[in-house]
Amino acid sequence: MKKSKWFISVLLIVVIILSMMTGCGKKEKVTLNIAQQFGIAYAPLNIMEQLGMLEEKLPGVEIVWKQFGGPTAIREAMLSGEVDFGFMGIAPVMIGYDNGMRWRYATGISANQVALVTDKEGVNSLKDFTKQDKIAILSPGCTQHMLLCMLAKQQLGDYMALDNQLVSMTHPDAMNALIANTEVSAHFATPPYLQEELNNGMHIIADGEDIVGAQFTFISGVAMEQFYEDYPELYTAFIETLNEAIDYINENPDEAIRILAPLYGLSEEALKEQMSYGGTIYSSDLCGVEPIKQAMYEMGFLKENYDYKALCFDNVVWKEEYKAEEKQEK
Repeated sequence: MKKSKWFISVLLIVVIILSMMTGCGKKEKVTLNIAQQFGIAYAPLNIMEQLGMLEEKLPGVEIVWKQFGGPTAIREAMLSGEVDFGFMGIAPVMIGYDNGMRWRYATGISANQVALVTDKEGVNSLKDFTKQDKIAILSPGCTQHMLLCMLAKQQLGDYMALDNQLVSMTHPDAMNALIANTEVSAHFATPPYLQEELNNGMHIIADGEDIVGAQFTFISGVAMEQFYEDYPELYTAFIETLNEAIDYINENPDEAIRILAPLYGLSEEALKEQMSYGGTIYSSDLCGVEPIKQAMYEMGFLKENYDYKALCFDNVVWKEEYKAEEKQEK
């Protein structure tokens, strides 16, 4: 009996020592890396950066902001551990998850007008394009690509009818290509590039909301499951701060515009118009994603028609539509 008690006591001591060694060996994360792209859809992130909101929330943690031209580069950076939070359209998140990426939606950020714009007179539908016309999207599998495929199904009867005419370009490069009258004949654009193209005499062929049949979250935030599990305090602090930045924009639009206008190289008047153009909504909710997810499944971009809970961390709110008052505020 005494030997048994002695053995248990020794075993407990060993367990405690091993636990202490494991705890001492685990390094505390001191850098938080955030990846975003171009455009006013990312305004809450820009507010966070300009006001130093994360630095205030997380003293002692270095905040590193990175800007990428598209979701593919962000995905690769997250896979290599160089990025903790990535922001992109909703479609690449689903495709990555379907292909084994251990990430999930962490938040929504904005819904804004996205539209297919052309510089060609007399082109009012996809049927008016020739085989020589090139259409600029960010990258294959991006949300604009999904919208274009959905439009191709509606107007041409085939989701993939235009696949051979796609070119991958950042929004600034695509806008400049259109304005310079290159071989690029159309661009699936977002603000502020959409407005700049329209100001240069171009016109909209189709609007994203009309294609989907409802308003939808365009830009979302994603985090790796490992980060979510290993650094819950950092994850929660970031989400809380992002929500504060979204509230700041919605409650203090004039002040937010004053801060952001120099960053975007726009006048305050121009930015105010663009941040409200087409019903821009800044919200952490994921809204209107279901029709796009269903189309992606039908197109074969997703092997499974996932339930939203599989795609989201627990904090994410998934909504069918934004409240009427949210639309009216804009």
